[in-house]
Amino acid sequence: MSSLLSDTSGASFTDVALSLASRSIPHESAKSLLDRLLPALKAWTGSTLAFGATLGFDKQGECLLMGGTGDEVLREQQTLWDVVLRDQQAWIVSPPQDPRLSSLMGWPLRHGSQLVGVIALANRATGYDEALLRSLHTGLVIVAGLLATALLTQNTERSLHSLTYTADALRTSEQQYRHIFEAAGVGMARVSLQGRLLDVNQRFADIAGRPRETLIGLSFLDITHPEDAATDWGLLESCLTGQRERYTMDKRYVRPDGSVVWVALSVVLVRNAQGRPLYFISVVEDISERRHFEEAMTSAKAAERASKAKTEFLSRMSHELRTPLNAMLGFAQLLRVDPRSPLSDLQTQKVLHIERAGAHLLAMLTDVLDLSRIEAGSLPLALEPLDISAVLQEASSLVSNQAREAQLQLQITWPDTPIYALADQVRLRQILVNLLTNAIKYNRPQGRVMLEAMTLSPHVMLTVSDTGKGLSTEQQQHLFEPFNRLGAERTHIEGTGIGLVIVKRLVDLMHGRLEVSSTPDVGSIFRVWLPQARMTVAPSPAPTEDRLLSPRASGFGALDGAEPAQMTVLYAEDNPINVELVRQVLRMRPQWHLEIARSGAQAIEMAQSQPPDLLLLDMHLGDMNGTDVSDALSQQAHTANIPRVALSADVMPDQIREARERGFVEYLSKPLEVARLLKILDRCAPHLSAAEH
Repeated sequence: MSSLLSDTSGASFTDVALSLASRSIPHESAKSLLDRLLPALKAWTGSTLAFGATLGFDKQGECLLMGGTGDEVLREQQTLWDVVLRDQQAWIVSPPQDPRLSSLMGWPLRHGSQLVGVIALANRATGYDEALLRSLHTGLVIVAGLLATALLTQNTERSLHSLTYTADALRTSEQQYRHIFEAAGVGMARVSLQGRLLDVNQRFADIAGRPRETLIGLSFLDITHPEDAATDWGLLESCLTGQRERYTMDKRYVRPDGSVVWVALSVVLVRNAQGRPLYFISVVEDISERRHFEEAMTSAKAAERASKAKTEFLSRMSHELRTPLNAMLGFAQLLRVDPRSPLSDLQTQKVLHIERAGAHLLAMLTDVLDLSRIEAGSLPLALEPLDISAVLQEASSLVSNQAREAQLQLQITWPDTPIYALADQVRLRQILVNLLTNAIKYNRPQGRVMLEAMTLSPHVMLTVSDTGKGLSTEQQQHLFEPFNRLGAERTHIEGTGIGLVIVKRLVDLMHGRLEVSSTPDVGSIFRVWLPQARMTVAPSPAPTEDRLLSPRASGFGALDGAEPAQMTVLYAEDNPINVELVRQVLRMRPQWHLEIARSGAQAIEMAQSQPPDLLLLDMHLGDMNGTDVSDALSQQAHTANIPRVALSADVMPDQIREARERGFVEYLSKPLEVARLLKILDRCAPHLSAAEH
């Protein structure tokens, strides 16, 4: 019971009920089931009193509480039980007439059309309401099924016991046997030693879906599913050979219309006074609903496991492919920008081809992983009020070089007043970058790409428009089909065909909508509608008129006039190629000295022995994670303030978010952007710090 109570912490009541079901005891009584349920129900709802009971009937057919357990003061609330049993609906009594109670609620437990029990709770500090009833509903449906199963088991055992006893007395009390046979709430049949049906009650006929008179004389194999026939016949023969006196199994009957019904079958061999076999008594109960529930649960769990395995596989593949890409793109960048070994124009062009191909492969990996996480429902979002001007600035900066190279004007219409939308900052930036990139790729030379934001309360509308080729009506109908590039695969334009699919699903996840309008040879307009957010904090100033974006400095190359000052960066990395790449990058910053740790433990030891000026950590070392290394160093005063920068092929948003929460000042992804690492080194250099202050 203590284990079940611990399951209530932070769980829905449906989880509690499923936990109760998973710990069911074979042949458990209804009272035992209620005894296990009530403490968990009190703990989950915060009630101090609870009572549960099964139901019975008096001679006049009136429904009565039977087999009650729990706090007896609740059994005495006759007003509540009169209403619950009469209307068979949940009732909240407020305020109760009994001075011992401050609040009271009761409801029936129904299994299909059958009323199997009742539950009552009392003295919840915040009282009872409809919201609580709704939160309990699904769990109580499961509990009702468990209670019905327990009652059925009890009745079946009583029936079997009664039938076994009655079988010996049939010679003197056929009338008594017939009464039990017909009145039983389960299907019953008398079966010959050869397997033919000698007699059946009406409930058996209902389960088999055949009239009683047509069943007499049939073999039980005639109505048994072919896949279950051999097992059933083998068990029957084992009774005849003396190996057993009875057996039970779950099996299927096939009805005349072809439908299949699952039943729980219990069979006992009846013998005469001399011990000779006479016939079999079979008891069957329709368990189709239970089997369907179990199959649905199994399918759901299998689907969940498959989805999780798919996401983990893609994540692992992304990590594994990013590692060689890190070397390929990293060294390609070094070849292109290293001022000590300049390339010829032809060599530079070839290196640029390598970088573009690697960047395309990287984009495909990122898109496939994002789409998989969205479909699996495992993409975390942090919806918060966002300053739209700041997001526009970030997105436009990321595509400005691409627009300039394509000879396009990137024009932004800044909002006249601050605009805030409820969205995830990283994913909204991803949406805008994707739309802007498409507008650039599918535009024409000397064309324009426009980005605009405005408020249309209660929404914020972000518009990306272009002067490109446009889309036909037929193309627009297939715009959001994964991997459908609408004919662009026959051109030189690179793409995966899933970027817009991701955009639409991200917008949907942020409770927005995406609209598209396009005219062939004129251009396309994409509108992103998001919920508006209210903010009282004054926003940072932003330009208020249209302007053309100019490219920013690349950040490569040594600083002119910089005085070499020996600084130490400790790099924890177990991949030799990645180590060599960073070593080559640091040759462009001679004031920095590189130390290498091949494991997390070695990184901790080296940092504690001689604290570096910067700690560069791979997030998946052989012996521990980068966050574990960071946590260990944070516990020592002389290493707690060392700047930590992550460098990892793990680009999952939850991993990045966790690293930032654990004190990492930057998170660099593989493949490495050499410019970003150089800028970080420059920010940490003494001469830059002095200049800034």
